Amino acid sequence: MPTCLLCKKDVISGYVVCGDCAGELKTKTMPPVLGGFAVWLGAELVRQDTVYFCSVCKARKCDDKTVCRKGIAAWFRERAEEYWEASNRGILGRLKTVCPFPKVFEDLEPAESPHGEVPRRKIGHIRADYDGYRWWNTFWRCHYDLATPKMANEIDRIYEELTAKDALHDLNTLCRFCWSHPEAQVSQKADDEFNFYLAGETCDFWVRLITREKDYNMYLHAYAKAGEGREEH
Repeated sequence: MPTCLLCKKDVISGYVVCGDCAGELKTKTMPPVLGGFAVWLGAELVRQDTVYFCSVCKARKCDDKTVCRKGIAAWFRERAEEYWEASNRGILGRLKTVCPFPKVFEDLEPAESPHGEVPRRKIGHIRADYDGYRWWNTFWRCHYDLATPKMANEIDRIYEELTAKDALHDLNTLCRFCWSHPEAQVSQKADDEFNFYLAGETCDFWVRLITREKDYNMYLHAYAKAGEGREEH
């Protein structure tokens, strides 16, 4: 069984750190164990002498390894705080790992219906993948007759916000975001699939993120909120 790199406890979900340590990764409140890890990693990079974090290092004019090690550790702390802040603002900060609209998944179509056993209020879903350069997507309709123009616009807007430069703009960013939320992992066996949820204005969204390369990496499922569909106006 793998162990958390920070506290050394057994890890049953997630990458690099356990859920307890991941939950403490807040800007300006970095736990001592993570600070120590940053110092250790900085020291390892200095010894390897293959990664340069500033012009002085690149020019090989720094002869004081102690100063260099402290500089690298500070760089890692700054990057960690920047990433944490970025992950908790905008649309990424609105994503939940516990579904706030469970009743949507309780009201299902009969198994023999044209769409199979799916939620009655499912409008459709966007399936997307990142090819190394850009996102590609297709929209799959379900009960699209429920959608009003306002709901269709919200679906498009949420997808655009999720794939924007300050959110999940490429697969690496998507992976880092998922790995920072091990509690969202689908199961112990499916450690490369993660579930997130977003309560929108006119729709509710289930966001399935997949970290595998050369696969579909995002499924954005949209469900009409009660009182918002066309049949209720």
